[in-house]
Parts: sequence; C-alpha cells; structure tokens
Amino acid sequence: MYKYKIQNTKNIFLIIILFFGLMLRFFRAEELFMYGHDQDLASWIIMDVLNNKHIRLIGQETSVQGIFIGPLFYYLLIPFYIIFGMDPFGGVFLVSFLSFLGILSIYYVFSRIAGRGSGILGALIYAFSNYIILADREVVPTMPVFLWSSWYLYSLWLLYKSNYKLGLLLLGVLIGLVWHINLGLFVLLPLPIFSYFFSPRRKRINIIDLVGFFSGFAVLMSPYFVFEIRHGFIQTKVLIASLISKNSSNFIAKLDRVLLLVYTNASRLISGDLNFIHPRYYFFAICLILVYLFVKKVFSRRFLSIIIMWQVLYIAFFSLNSIIVSEYYLNGMIVPWIFILSVFVSYLVEKRGLVALFVYLAVLLFITINFYKFFSIDLNRSGYLYKKALVSFIRKDSKSHSYPCISVSYITKPGYELGYRYLFVLENMHVNRPESGAPVYTIVFPHNMVSRIDMSFGALGLVLPDYDKYKKSDVLKSCSGANSNLTDPMFGFTN
Repeated sequence: MYKYKIQNTKNIFLIIILFFGLMLRFFRAEELFMYGHDQDLASWIIMDVLNNKHIRLIGQETSVQGIFIGPLFYYLLIPFYIIFGMDPFGGVFLVSFLSFLGILSIYYVFSRIAGRGSGILGALIYAFSNYIILADREVVPTMPVFLWSSWYLYSLWLLYKSNYKLGLLLLGVLIGLVWHINLGLFVLLPLPIFSYFFSPRRKRINIIDLVGFFSGFAVLMSPYFVFEIRHGFIQTKVLIASLISKNSSNFIAKLDRVLLLVYTNASRLISGDLNFIHPRYYFFAICLILVYLFVKKVFSRRFLSIIIMWQVLYIAFFSLNSIIVSEYYLNGMIVPWIFILSVFVSYLVEKRGLVALFVYLAVLLFITINFYKFFSIDLNRSGYLYKKALVSFIRKDSKSHSYPCISVSYITKPGYELGYRYLFVLENMHVNRPESGAPVYTIVFPHNMVSRIDMSFGALGLVLPDYDKYKKSDVLKSCSGANSNLTDPMFGFTN
C-alpha cells in the first residue's frame, strides 16, 4: 500500500512536470518565435518539396561549405505547415511535440538506468531549465539534440548490460539520425565500443544483432548515400578534409575557448545565466558530484568512465579541430550533466532528514531562478510576429497605391536582412531588388541606424517610399521582369 502511494505520487509529479514543461514552451508562442534565416530557409525547402514535387535528399548547407544537413527535420515540418496553411508558425508545434517527447524520454531513460526518483528529477531539470526551454523552442534541425542524447545514453546502458539486440538496433537508428540533426554528434561514436568492452557481462555479438544495427543505420542514411553516389561523394570528401585539416589556432587558446563555452552551458543549465558565481564552478560542481557518486558506489567505476569519456571526447575534438565552435555545438554534453545531477539529488533525498530538506529547498530554488529568468526575458521584438506584421503592412500599403510590385532594401547589420523572403511569398507579392526601379520600402533594424522611420513594428522600423517619385509607367516597366524574390539565389539553399 505504501509503495503504491509513492508510485502514485510520482505519477502526479510527472504529470505536473509535463504540464509546466509544455506550458513554458508554448508561452507567448508567436512573440517568442524567432523567425530568421534558418526558418525562412526551411520554409523554402518545404515549398520546394510541395510545389515542385522535389523529393529532396538534403536540407540546408551547414557552416562548412559542401556539407549539408539531412532532410528528415524538413519532412517532419511538412504536416504542420499544411495544417497551418503553409504558415511557418506551424513549426512551433513540431518542436513543442519533440520537446514533450524529450521530457518523457528523460524520465523513461533515467528511470530505467537509475530508478524512478532519478527519472522524475531528470524530467524536472529538463522541463524547467531556462536554457533548455529556449533551445527547445528553436525551429531548427539541431533542436532534437537533447532527445537524441537521452536515447543514446540508454543505448550505451543497454550495451553495458549486454542487451545487444535492442541496444544495437537503437544505436543504428541513432547514428543514422546524426546527419539529420547535428554532425557534431559523430564525436560520440567511440562510446559504444567502450560500453561493450567495459561491460561486466560481455558476450559475443551475433550476426542477427548486427543486422538490426545496420538496418536501422542504412534506412536513415539512405538519402545521404544516394546523394553521394549521384554527386561524386562531395560531402564525404569535404568532411574528411575538414577533419584532417590542421587547426591553425593555438591549442591552448582553442581549449580555453571550448572550456569557456562548456562552463557557460553548465551555468545556463542550472541558473539560466543568473551567475552568482563564475560559470566554471557550475561545471566543477558537476565533476565533483560525479566523483562523489563514484566514491559512494552509486554506479560502477566502469559505467562512470563511459560518462567521463562522453565529456572528454567533446572537449578534445572541438579543441583539436579547426571548426569555429558555438554554444549549441556542445549541447550534446548536457544530458549526462542532467543525469549526474538527478542521480545525485535522488540519492540525497533517500537519506531523508535535514539533508533531504536541504535538497528540496535547492530544487525549489532551481525552479524559482529559472522561472524568474524565463518570465523576465528581454525580447528584441524582431521575430516572427513583428516581421509578419511588417510584411503584411507593406502588402496593404503597396496595394493601396496600386503598385504591381515593390522592392525592399535593408539598413541593418549583416545577416539581419535575412528571414523575410518566404513571408513575402505568403503575401503573394512580387518583390524586386532596389535597383529595379520599383518603389522601395526600407526595413531598418534597429531603429537608431537611421534618423527617421515612418512605421514601427516592435524593434523593426520601416521607411516608406517617396510616393511622388514613382510614375505609373515606370513602375509597370520595373515590374515586367521576373520576381527577384523567387528567382534570386538563397544562401544555404540548393536543389
């Protein structure tokens, strides 16, 4: 009876965590939807698939020229675009659903490895961490990294426990997904080997288990193989060249850069950037907790070694490679941190008394800090809601002046002029370059880059055309050619 009550209480906690986790990812959904180049590009790819019946083998080009992200995320977006009338806001519902699965996955995986208490605490950290909430709200192919990482941890656990049939099948699927999510996850490929050899009950792997692995991998990687065969293995060549290229920067300087990003991510995970202490101490604290769990024999030395190798591989690879590292490259390190924290807290709670009371207060403080950080977020008010309103106004204004087409110029920093083209397509507008002679609408961001704006849409400003300057015959002539918005090349997009 007592055991049933505890189990029922944990179910209630999980439901509450799921509710708040989903609410935080939907809160002010339109206003917080940061629609930029990546989202515009995704919309363009989806339009290409649906309108041109183009079965795409690749998604957008990555920051490494010649290497593309896989197409799976874009295909997952298609039903949501159709439901929302091809409005990119539909993508918010896809990532919210994936985030919901992420909370459930953390709970399931941690519960299977370390017990339901660790599962509940892991789900709580994932659901309430401000850093993860904001990352989960981004409609980009790299968004499912946390979801992927949780199941990768589970596949390593299965191999460690000598459950090769399920472990290898799951591993094949996950490795096949790497190209579709984030190529940086390939850093973790050696870990299954460690899990196998560190297993205390290691057995010989049979052929049937390997068939499961290769089947899952081959199905998900088939677009890559077909594309490479058709195009002379261009991605493979570029990938190999980028991996073996010499890092021109000083190793110590690069290591410092990587570690700084690691510290920053650790502090954001726990305190959402409200750093009461230097960010490095958050990561040091996680490392000390890992040592504590080892000393207390909560986990075996071998399994904890796998967790340590997970971290070492990331830090070593990005310190030695010439790739310019950003925070999101290292998001694959975070699920083990959540695992370490949840197991540690669960272990202390079981002690009860003052120790448990202190832990409960620490968890409450974590939730409070991250709630405060999330609800006090400083919006730049330049995302989807404001861009859509601005583009809609341009359409209405141009129609009121009977302009068959318009042109758009941008006064902004490099990169911030991106993220508008698909919105003009949704409004069915003919948009040319400014030099075409069509009436020029000038988008300004931020406002202080010019002395005057005519209209304001959040942080976006709009300078209207000098209407008296444009004669009807000249405008008709400027609009007689192709729609530049549709025909001009787009950075990162290729057929």
